[in-house]
Amino acid sequence: MQLRQKIRNIRDCYDNTSIYDAYYSSPIDENLIYFESRNGRDFTGNIFRIIEELSTGAYGDYKICVYATEKVKARILDFKKNYNLKIDRILTSKKDAAIALEKAKYVFTDSGIQTKYVKREGQIFVNTWHGTPLKLMGSDNVFEVPALGFIQHSLLSSDYLLYPNEYMCQKMTEAFMIEKIYSGKILLEGYPRNSIFFDESHASSLKDKLNLTDKEIFIYMPTFRGIVTDRDDEKQRDDVESYLFEIDSKLDDSQVLFAKLHAYNESQIDFNRFSHIRAFPKGYEIYEIINMGDVLITDYSSVFFDFANTSRKIIIFNYDEEDYLSYRGFYFPLDDLPFPKVRNVDDLIAEMNCPKEYDDTQFIKSFCSYDSINASKNICRHIFKNENVCKEIRLANENPNILIYAGDLSDGKITDSIISLLDKADRKANNFFITFKPWDENIKKNFKDILNMFPRDVEFLPFKSNLIPTIREKMDYDKFFENNSTNNIPDSLKRLFKRSYDKQYGAVDFDFALDFYGIDSDVSMILASSQNSIIWLHDNAFNTNQNPNVIREILNSFDLIVTDSDKLAEKLSEITQNGKNIEVFKSD
Repeated sequence: MQLRQKIRNIRDCYDNTSIYDAYYSSPIDENLIYFESRNGRDFTGNIFRIIEELSTGAYGDYKICVYATEKVKARILDFKKNYNLKIDRILTSKKDAAIALEKAKYVFTDSGIQTKYVKREGQIFVNTWHGTPLKLMGSDNVFEVPALGFIQHSLLSSDYLLYPNEYMCQKMTEAFMIEKIYSGKILLEGYPRNSIFFDESHASSLKDKLNLTDKEIFIYMPTFRGIVTDRDDEKQRDDVESYLFEIDSKLDDSQVLFAKLHAYNESQIDFNRFSHIRAFPKGYEIYEIINMGDVLITDYSSVFFDFANTSRKIIIFNYDEEDYLSYRGFYFPLDDLPFPKVRNVDDLIAEMNCPKEYDDTQFIKSFCSYDSINASKNICRHIFKNENVCKEIRLANENPNILIYAGDLSDGKITDSIISLLDKADRKANNFFITFKPWDENIKKNFKDILNMFPRDVEFLPFKSNLIPTIREKMDYDKFFENNSTNNIPDSLKRLFKRSYDKQYGAVDFDFALDFYGIDSDVSMILASSQNSIIWLHDNAFNTNQNPNVIREILNSFDLIVTDSDKLAEKLSEITQNGKNIEVFKSD
């Protein structure tokens, strides 16, 4: 097993070499546009509609490449039979996708982005996201905080964030803790995927094509259960399947229900066993199928925010609301929604057979305020033609931004010291961000309690990955850190650490970065690559087993060394052979 892992690591380093050769050496291709939907596991919604608009040829002769799994690639090829999609390359290799990503002038995603991606100067990055949130996200959902770094990296790298209403703008920027540091532009513009809801003639023609003109059509789209990193897809499939059998038995031959699980749920249901229930037809964009619906049935999915544009009936089937709330939670109670809510199949069938009897005027005004048939065109004109057709806003916060590294939050003494420091700091005049390694399983289990210890106005920017070295960098790393090197730190490692800093924090203008944890070789060198770097050393900052030359190189990489001990300051002066960047801080 160790040999296999070693071989995988070597292969990975060779891949990294190709990727970062492109990052450092390849010119940006001004005509290349890169698309990625949900880490390559989807191809629909906003991403689909933007590609469709670009395929009209109205914006120039661009080359479009899409990263997708083999399964999604087959779906894209099916789409191309029914749509005019000018896609030049479908990349299924993560390595090839990462290389294309580093070369592309334009980058579009609807969630996160490749882990190895480091944004280059001159690239234009657009994050459309994938729905208005009812469910708690990011830092609002404590179970997801350790994984925040993946999404934060994508959001902070973005030149444009797309939000179809002010509510979503507020929730996204606050939940992912970027409202104080995001420096790009926010576009308040309709969702491209929602444009179809303003084209009733298209719904009629698709019904004709699918022989559904004499049918009453219901759409059922439940969301996934669990958290992103701990889902029980099989259980959801079994639960949904049980309900579908019961629903199927109560529908008549004039009714058809199309059902689709959330994109995260890969488990499949055998729809051949139903009489009135069908899977979404292949080869068609999901929202075109939804647009045929006379009634939408969902639970906690953001799809009801989108479907409300049609003013047709929406039913909330919240059969497991209490259980769902126990681990996820909502931004507002379901009772605030104007739609009818049902807990069992009999009540669901009754609602399905009743006309719409509620007023959703205010809901549509609040959550569908920017949606229109022209959303895709407006976004493409705004970004590719520099036409000011979308509403643009910027987040304003002039306070200094201070980054503090806290290890993996498992050292209670260090954590207590940081909290004490924050309690004394002027947090109204400064923005404080805690960065940490989120991989310790015990920390994940107890993170809610740890989070609650910190002042509420302190934000978190967890690491998204370990170092990602090229083959040369890996060889030099092993030689320097593991073989008792007596040499200065090589330029290749300086490049590795600077790239790692840029990947993690490069989109943020931190006034200074503080390594409060002490000497943690990788992270210390990453933070030392910041514009203004400080390391705070405690009495147990390092042990005698560490290579003194390596310690010296790490310490001298910082702009300033701080300690609260005169004795340790003398020792540090001997180690660094340079006392000019050492200060003793005495707390009151």
